[in-house]
Amino acid sequence: MDIVGILVLALIWGASFLFIKVGLNGGMSPILVATMRLAFGASLLWLFVLLRRLIAPGSFKKPIPHDRATWRKLFVIGLLNNAIPFVLISWGEQRISSGLASVFNSTMPLFTVIFAHLLTRDDRITPLKALGVGIGFVGVAVSIAPSAGDLTGELLGCLAVIVASASYAIATVYVKNNLTGATDPIATGASQLLMGFVWLLPLALLTGATSNLSTIPGDSILAIIILGLFGTGIAYLIYYLLIQRAKASQMSLVTYLLPITALAYGAWFLSEPISPYSLAGFALIVAGIVLVNRANQAKPRAISTLPASSTR
Repeated sequence: MDIVGILVLALIWGASFLFIKVGLNGGMSPILVATMRLAFGASLLWLFVLLRRLIAPGSFKKPIPHDRATWRKLFVIGLLNNAIPFVLISWGEQRISSGLASVFNSTMPLFTVIFAHLLTRDDRITPLKALGVGIGFVGVAVSIAPSAGDLTGELLGCLAVIVASASYAIATVYVKNNLTGATDPIATGASQLLMGFVWLLPLALLTGATSNLSTIPGDSILAIIILGLFGTGIAYLIYYLLIQRAKASQMSLVTYLLPITALAYGAWFLSEPISPYSLAGFALIVAGIVLVNRANQAKPRAISTLPASSTR
C-alpha cells in the first residue's frame, strides 16, 4: 500500500505544474496563482485539523502551534517554503513548459546537500555527495542548454524555478534546525501555509493581481482551486501518512516519479514537446540524487515532519 500511496502522491504533485500552467494561460498572474493555492490549501488542512480534534480530542498528544517563538519560525518557513517558491515557479512557467519546470524543481535535494553543509554542523558534504551534486548540476546545464540564447525569456524562466528549488532547500534545512516536531505536524503544515498566504495576500492586493478575477475563465479558476485543495492540501495529508510508514528509500521515489508524471501531463493535455535535452538532463539529475541518497543511507537521518516540497 505504501507504493500505491507514493504513486498517487507523484501523480498529484506532478499535476500541480499542469494546473499552474492552466491558471496562467487563463490570465492569472503568478502572485494570484500562488495566493489562491495557499488560501485553499491552508483552509483544507485547518478544516481537517479542527474536525479531527473535534471527533477524537483525546487522541492527539501533540499540540497545535501556539507560542510566539514557533509562529515566528513558521512565518519564516511560510516565506521560504511557500511564498517565494510558489511565485517563482508560477513566474517561471510563464516562460517555460510545465514539464521542464518540474525537471528543475527536482533539483531541490541537490541544493539541500549544499545548504545543509553550509548551515549545519552534522551534515557535511562527502566525496560521494559532491559527486552526486556535480552530476546533478551537469543535468541542469543540459536541460538549460536550449534556452541559453534567450536571455530575457526562457532562460529567466529556468533560473526562476531553480531559485525556487534552492528556496525549498533552505526551508528544509531551516525546519531541521528550528522545529523539533513537538507540535502536531499536520497543524504545523497548515500553519506554514497560512503564513505563506499572509506574506502574499498584501502583495496580491497592492499589485492589483485580483483586479481581473472577473475576466478569468472558469476552468482556470477551477484549476487553481484543485491545485490548492489537492496539490497543496490533500497531497500533504498523503505525505504525512506515508512518512509515518514508508521507508526513506521508498519516499525518494516521489522525487524520481514526479517529473515523469509532470512531463506526461504537459505533453498529453497541453501538447508540450518533450525535449531530448530535458530527458537527458533529468536522467543526470536523478543519477546525482541517487548518489546523494546512497551517501545519506550510510548515516540514517530523520525525515522532516514538513513536506520536502509542498509545492508539488
